[in-house]
Amino acid sequence: MVTGASGFIGGHLTRRLSELGHRVRVLVREGSDRSAFGDAAAEITVGTMCDPDSVRRAVRGVARVYNCAGMSADWGRWEDFHRANVDGPRNIVEAAGAAGTVRRVLHLSTTDVYGYPTRPGAEDTPPKDIGLPYNRSKLLGERAVWKAAADTGVPVTVIRPVTVYGPGSKDFVIEVGNLLVRKQMIHIRGGEVPAGLLYVDNAVEAMINAASTEETAGRTYNLRDPELTTWREYVSALASGIGAQPPAINLPASLATVVATVSEKLYGALRVSSRPVLTRHTVHLFNRDQSYAIDRAQRDFGFKSAVDFPEGMRRTIAWLDSAEGRERVPR
Repeated sequence: MVTGASGFIGGHLTRRLSELGHRVRVLVREGSDRSAFGDAAAEITVGTMCDPDSVRRAVRGVARVYNCAGMSADWGRWEDFHRANVDGPRNIVEAAGAAGTVRRVLHLSTTDVYGYPTRPGAEDTPPKDIGLPYNRSKLLGERAVWKAAADTGVPVTVIRPVTVYGPGSKDFVIEVGNLLVRKQMIHIRGGEVPAGLLYVDNAVEAMINAASTEETAGRTYNLRDPELTTWREYVSALASGIGAQPPAINLPASLATVVATVSEKLYGALRVSSRPVLTRHTVHLFNRDQSYAIDRAQRDFGFKSAVDFPEGMRRTIAWLDSAEGRERVPR
């Protein structure tokens, strides 16, 4: 069973599981766009992670649960973050424990739980709540998942990917692509910071392998491709592929932080629901080295990146040149 199948990573995962011959059930909202997984799902349960009844129906009789749903954003109401990233994952693990058939729950988290340290570490680095809603809610979500696992006895594996990109990526392909087309994309620190990129197919293969390997139960894993590709390299490749100019403006990290802080306070004071011009989350992401250690994943379940950066970008640009891609990033 896959949650978040209508999203970027969950959609790719559902298609890949189906290709491998697995019978896949998905949990999706009423009226949600199902193009991300197409006809790959053998069964569809309509409901939400925050509705225990629909979650119980979704996990009934399944062997593995992949929780890919959540709120991935740098701005929004705290209640929405908590509901999607804390309450929902807790319900998933509790329902999996009650089902009696689930051999593994794989929970998709993020390296953002580390709190964007100046030096990226390994999985034994203590997570840090720095007060940003995404960082805080994903950290609380992990704690809720481990608590539910301890209470129910269901085996859980937590995956912390860094920056996942590829066809359909809302944050790092569609959003960045549109900023480039509108000439609104900027660099922070010249873009000379390792982005911690992870091509989506590499992420999906890792998740499947981690969920089916005995040694990974009860453990947490960072994931990124081994290449230390910088944000400048990534953004320049994306700009070239869609015929846009690379960013002309570069902000020092200190100035970007001030702009983001002022923007957030202004939007908060005015109760503006739309995203500020710049957020502290974005500044941290583009300002801090994202090359987190992946030795544990390589050792425990043989993690490797079959798709390298040039091929990943080729596939991403090919999608952007498709009818669907041009609809998402008009130019």
